[in-house]
Amino acid sequence: MGISLLETTQSGFQWVADRVWKVEHAFERANAAGVKASSTRMRIFCILVGMSFAYVCLAGFATRASLQGRGDIQALTGEPNARAQLVDRNGQLLASDVNDYNIFVDPKDMTGEDRAMVRRALFQIFPDLLRDKVDQAFKTGNRVLLTSNLKTAKRDEILNYGLPGISFEAHRVRDYPLANTGSAYIGMTQRGGEGLSGVEKALQDQIVGNAIHNQPVMVAMDLRVQGALENELRAMAVAQRAQSAIGIVTNVRTGEVLGMASWPDFDLNRPGQYSDADKRNHAAVDRYELGSIFKVISISVGLDTGTTSLSSVYDGRQPLKLGNRFVHDEHASSELLTLTDVFIKSSNIGTSRVALDVGATAMTRYYEALGLFRSADIELSEPASPLLPSRWSEGSLANSAFGQGMAITPLSFVEAANATLNGGYLRPLTIKKYDGHSPVPGTQVFSAATSRTMLELMRQNVLKGTGTRANAPGLRVGGKTGTAQKPGNGRYTRENISSFLAVFPIDGPVDGDRYSVLITVDSPQGTPESNGSRMGGPVAAPVAGHVIERIAPFVGVARKEDKFTGPGWDKAPVAAEDLTGDEH
Repeated sequence: MGISLLETTQSGFQWVADRVWKVEHAFERANAAGVKASSTRMRIFCILVGMSFAYVCLAGFATRASLQGRGDIQALTGEPNARAQLVDRNGQLLASDVNDYNIFVDPKDMTGEDRAMVRRALFQIFPDLLRDKVDQAFKTGNRVLLTSNLKTAKRDEILNYGLPGISFEAHRVRDYPLANTGSAYIGMTQRGGEGLSGVEKALQDQIVGNAIHNQPVMVAMDLRVQGALENELRAMAVAQRAQSAIGIVTNVRTGEVLGMASWPDFDLNRPGQYSDADKRNHAAVDRYELGSIFKVISISVGLDTGTTSLSSVYDGRQPLKLGNRFVHDEHASSELLTLTDVFIKSSNIGTSRVALDVGATAMTRYYEALGLFRSADIELSEPASPLLPSRWSEGSLANSAFGQGMAITPLSFVEAANATLNGGYLRPLTIKKYDGHSPVPGTQVFSAATSRTMLELMRQNVLKGTGTRANAPGLRVGGKTGTAQKPGNGRYTRENISSFLAVFPIDGPVDGDRYSVLITVDSPQGTPESNGSRMGGPVAAPVAGHVIERIAPFVGVARKEDKFTGPGWDKAPVAAEDLTGDEH
């Protein structure tokens, strides 16, 4: 660090004080020696004038140096392409600009004895260094680059050797101290510093602007939530030998994305070592027919329009004929189904009938109001637009109701589904931390009553429906499973998209803080833990439950009993799950 103006001035005053003290003693010695006082006073006066002039010069130089020093600091923080630190909502570091170093060797700055010693030391420090490269440097006698991208700690280690002829050149790089953690969320930058993806691109202007004032940019991510989500998602995806997997955690009241994981992930410090597919944010880019988790939306529309209610009854005993095709339930029922049964038994027939009663005009109006006809509303640049039916016939309407025939991104689904869970408001998702007092933007799509009913249906589904594997005792978890066959080459394949949408806690004010967790797995292969099943219940629901268990303390959700707790609920038989996507 440089010396401040205050420190320099204080040193100058001390210097003058010392000189004055010496002059005073000189005067006393002159008196003692009998020297004439007038002559002595004149000499002392001249000395003091000279010292005063010297001090004025000293102060001037100090002031100039201080101003120049401040200019250097400003130039450093305002350096072209400089970027502010990224931190999570609790101030934990996610990304920062740091200096990396190139190391050079120059034999001209060494004696003959030094050369042999330096050569040996370099091979000890860099065991992987090519010997031919070092030998060539010593033969030519020219300054040669040995290696690049040394971290500060490594440079300091080399400096401790005190090697002659070794020099360094610094260059600024973007550093991600957590490497893979949050890679799709945080995103990458170009070598020159401009954001390429994720937060780095979405908040480019703010990141560059804050760098001028050395202020960090705080995002909505909670690093603890992100870590738990990634750990659980990765463990399942590896065990399932999945093609990819996605996890999203949001606050449904504010729209904040607390965690967003895309597997496979990658090391942000070494992006060149990964394929483009491994660097995709699958949550924002990939479009899926998501299967029965979409029933959260279609049932909510039926409730909100008044075309269905919890007392409504549907005949699920026979397939539903629509033109030349039929809608089947994978597990046929031998009895009539209430709306609750339709939801917790995931009946495609019952859900199709709900959608047909609503009608294409009203249903698509809700779809549009929920943002399902556009890309997800979030600051990120990556979200893809949906793939929609060319026309809304009875068949396409019925298919969409149970998550078939309309391909959307997981982010788009979360944005729409959150409106069924937060009192009815469609709110944009955000990667920025909510300040806690500004009005939260949003448009009311569903009534609060519809939202409350859906929360309770989702809780029942976790206790006695297809979502029991997501239950986390005391945390009042609700949820919905989904399993859809992947389309390919004009037909549905044997590969699945397996999903689970969870919400917790389902109680409390309908417009209070509540958290959604979406887990989506592309092409799971089955494991002993899932009994070989590739369905959403055995594959995705346990992941959601484990994530909720881990993150509940971080988001302030305490364990307690709810009105559904009891032996009648806990011992209810598990309902079978339907598969969507097969044509009949």
